[in-house]
Amino acid sequence: MTESQYFTLCNDVAAEIKKAVSGLIGKPEAGVTLRIGADGTPTEKIDEVAENAALSVLEADGRSMLFVSEELGEKNIGGKPEFTFVLDPVDGTFNAVNNIPFFCVPIAIGKSDLSDIRYGFVKNLVNGDIYSARKGKGAFLNEKQIHVSGLSELSRLSVLSYSHRPHAVLINNHSVRRVRVFGCAGLELCYIASGIFDAFFDMRGMLRITDIAASKLIVEEAGGKITDEKGNSLNTPLDVRKRVNIIASNGITHNKLLELV
Repeated sequence: MTESQYFTLCNDVAAEIKKAVSGLIGKPEAGVTLRIGADGTPTEKIDEVAENAALSVLEADGRSMLFVSEELGEKNIGGKPEFTFVLDPVDGTFNAVNNIPFFCVPIAIGKSDLSDIRYGFVKNLVNGDIYSARKGKGAFLNEKQIHVSGLSELSRLSVLSYSHRPHAVLINNHSVRRVRVFGCAGLELCYIASGIFDAFFDMRGMLRITDIAASKLIVEEAGGKITDEKGNSLNTPLDVRKRVNIIASNGITHNKLLELV
């Protein structure tokens, strides 16, 4: 597939999801739990509606693929899969259900694990911003190339940190300029890629590959770095049951940040 074909497929899926969930944003019924999803967490109504919308696009597309999603798990669409299509139907479900304007659709296209993602796409469902990256081709926000920040001093960093539970780390003791949490990892990591924030921590052992697969590539193509808490590269299988801890940064500060864990 060409880059434009990747983009078109992902954008069509995101557009259909936005259309399907638009009437549910901020509505109590959006958060009704229907069952436990394949990832082991509750599937809420808005998640299922979004996933079904995505499937309708992918099944009509005609290409063979392995579909990986938090709610359904895996589904083989067509014959022998040409690629793996990794989706979180709505990243930031709590935000969407409660009309907090920070949620997105992250999509990654790859093969078998986080190390071989070839295309990443994240659409902000509130303002329409689109972050994208193709391996080896750079990262973009609304088709304009983006880069991570150039800060090197910890005291100047703006950090997104989910390390408060169950294991707090020094980053929360104001070793940096500011700490924030927005509740949507896919979009927050894109803020690292675009230089708005400088680092991202999640030490809860709760992140799924659907949360980070797309944004991982976007951060790396923007010049940043993502590892586990020990500094190892992420090669987690594309399995929604897997959980990871990550540190993402502008690259310059990565070793210093690892020392704080």
